[in-house]
Amino acid sequence: MGLLQFAAVGNYKRFWGELKSLGKKIRRPALCLLFDTALSTVLFGSGMQDYLNYHFYEKSFRERAEYITIGWVAKFYKTAAKLEYAPFFSVKPNFHKNFARYTKRAFFDPEQGVDALREFLTEHPVFIYKPAIGLGGTDIQKLRAEDITDVDAFLQKMRDEHAFAEELIVQDEAWAALCPKSCNTVRVYTTAFCGESEVIYAAARIGNGSGVADNFHSGGMTVAVDMEHGMLVGTAFNAAREHFTAHPTTGIVFEGFQIPYWQAALAMCREAALVNDNVNVIGWDVAFTPSGPLLIEGNRGPGWDIVQVLSGRGRKDLLRPLIAKLRCRT
Repeated sequence: MGLLQFAAVGNYKRFWGELKSLGKKIRRPALCLLFDTALSTVLFGSGMQDYLNYHFYEKSFRERAEYITIGWVAKFYKTAAKLEYAPFFSVKPNFHKNFARYTKRAFFDPEQGVDALREFLTEHPVFIYKPAIGLGGTDIQKLRAEDITDVDAFLQKMRDEHAFAEELIVQDEAWAALCPKSCNTVRVYTTAFCGESEVIYAAARIGNGSGVADNFHSGGMTVAVDMEHGMLVGTAFNAAREHFTAHPTTGIVFEGFQIPYWQAALAMCREAALVNDNVNVIGWDVAFTPSGPLLIEGNRGPGWDIVQVLSGRGRKDLLRPLIAKLRCRT
């Protein structure tokens, strides 16, 4: 890919502005940083956001080679997260049906019809409205049944927007204290192969207090998890690469905060990973209720930005055991 072609891809104007600001900060010409970004794309499959998120401008080529970049992982997922299985996970009503043992909450699919919708609204005066297929926690709303005056029209709206409804999750009180306004989760990464599964990483995702979503790409923040003890460790950061030792709204310190039902959550994710181990890498979003953990969704072929920023280094090491198994199979 040539430099001009590279520059034309993605949000170049915004990226160029960030490079100029970065160049002033580290005293390097922005044009040199742009060339370095393009070189990293050619050599390591990195994108513009990879370059900034992972501080490639401070990394040697050997260090950059260890990163799970957007280009590298896209090729890897052609084998490890085959597209043919996307509807099994990505269509959220399908996910509820396929993983009912772990989602543990009611939902309404517009295909069920108006009578089922009336019943759902009667049983769930407050509920979550979200796209049937969506990424990044966008367009998620908390709605009240009493505000829906025309059920038929609401059903048509759901069909037009390709949305569905699900039961509101009531969080464990201690866990909710981090940010009561959002459903806070832990992203648990698993690998699965030939009937065996393993948890390889986990990171908490916590809302910023402004909405119901905790997602990192919707304004939330992320913090690493001590896998053995189920505690938060270190500082949190958001998509703007701002760091926090405590939650900016609630003031709760992240370091040492205990996640409830941790061992049960790990066991649940290991089991869920075997429901369809044709997909070898899943990122599970786990919520915590007063009675234990449940799954919000499973992300086929998850992203690795939060993992590698929290780690401060490339994490291909997490995938190498799986890569070796896949090579043996072929």
